[in-house]
Amino acid sequence: MVIGLAQNRDEVQAALAGHRATTSALLDVDFTALSTAELLALQSQREQQARTEAMIDHRIQAALMAQAIPHEIGGKSWKDVLATRMRISGKEASRRVTAAAELGPRYAIGGEVLEPLLPACAEALLSGTINTEHIAIIRDTLVEAKKYVSTAELVQIESDLVAAATRDTPETLKAAADKLLYLLNQDGDSPDVAAHLRGLRIGTQDADGLVHVQGWLDPETAAYLTTVTGVWGAPGINNPDDPEPIHNSSPNPLDDAEAEQDTAQARQDQHAAANRDTRTVAQRNHDALKVALREVLMSKRLGQHGGLPVTVVVSTTLAELEAGAGIAVTGAGIRMPMNDLIRLASHSFHYLTVYKRHTAEPLYLARTKRLATKAQRLLLYNRDRGCTRPGCTAAADRCEVHHARADWQHGGHTDAPDLALGCGPDNRLVGLGWTTSIDPDTGRVHWHPPPLMNAGQDTLNHHFHPEELLVPPEPSG
Repeated sequence: MVIGLAQNRDEVQAALAGHRATTSALLDVDFTALSTAELLALQSQREQQARTEAMIDHRIQAALMAQAIPHEIGGKSWKDVLATRMRISGKEASRRVTAAAELGPRYAIGGEVLEPLLPACAEALLSGTINTEHIAIIRDTLVEAKKYVSTAELVQIESDLVAAATRDTPETLKAAADKLLYLLNQDGDSPDVAAHLRGLRIGTQDADGLVHVQGWLDPETAAYLTTVTGVWGAPGINNPDDPEPIHNSSPNPLDDAEAEQDTAQARQDQHAAANRDTRTVAQRNHDALKVALREVLMSKRLGQHGGLPVTVVVSTTLAELEAGAGIAVTGAGIRMPMNDLIRLASHSFHYLTVYKRHTAEPLYLARTKRLATKAQRLLLYNRDRGCTRPGCTAAADRCEVHHARADWQHGGHTDAPDLALGCGPDNRLVGLGWTTSIDPDTGRVHWHPPPLMNAGQDTLNHHFHPEELLVPPEPSG
């Protein structure tokens, strides 16, 4: 048994060495010396080879998942292990884990090797006749189809779709798969289409500061929104560019006496403001929604989250605030130009906290209290901006306070310099071999992985301090 294992390891290493040698040889080739036909043929060969090699990666990952669990390595999940060790995105790591589970071999408790969950897809990928886009379409189709057909019929559908995939592009395969699902379910899922489609996607912030939002509203939500935008988004109302803006309804239409007395003047003012209003309908709807959300926040009815009142917490410096220039960061990770921050702070129920000298709340509690105070949380919002574990993108308002210098159960102190922000899942990594330390010069938190998760990666999270990546690293030695 041991001899067989040793031979297997030798074969793997020899194959990898040969692969590296072949790749190095191709790197030195001047491809411009080849004809157009030869280049196209070479491109096709490498595409087929890349598909086949993807199966090798799936088998490696499947074997890894069969003999270990992520916690033994120091990860929250296999997605976390891959993202951390290989410095790939969480989305890509998740795709690889799913592909290994569906296309790689499965192992029974007794060690028997079982065929993949998608055997026809696995065989076609191994031969290089289909690609990962084809497989994603087939997988999604099978998930829907299993609502209507038996297991045996699912096997046939997979086989038929794989055969179609070997002949055409993913786009054409998708059209064929959609037609198949329609034939299986010509009556539709249910009359409640809105409940199935409803959703609002809030994207990441672009370089220009804008955030893309898209989605579908159910009729009830649409009724609320159109009612608000119909009034607060009317021409001349809530115009941020108007030097004499009119906010909301004035006078209050529910106060008959006041309304009767001031209606005529209010109409004249609104008419004048509407004539000055150059916004598009979409811009007016945006501004109305902003005012509606601000009113909800100012109502003080949203309670508490993460130890702080639900409000917009913004981190900046006193110098930037006084100069009216610079970029502030909210607790949700949104970058905000200083002009926008000053306009936000002009509303009475929003507040700005200047730390250290301007707060009477204690920042040093030692062992007298385990949970961080509001002042400490605000300090961490400003310093860390989000989860401090490298690779994590959870903004400050999705984080807990972590005893970073020494865990509470090991004598750690609840002192501001000893604390750090960490999302819930990452906080629990401390029990899986991860340790944290605080840089005495910068106060930044370093995360040190257990041996099997250590791939020489950076121990600081630069996601919330991207400017650090623009500074060249100091030369070693």
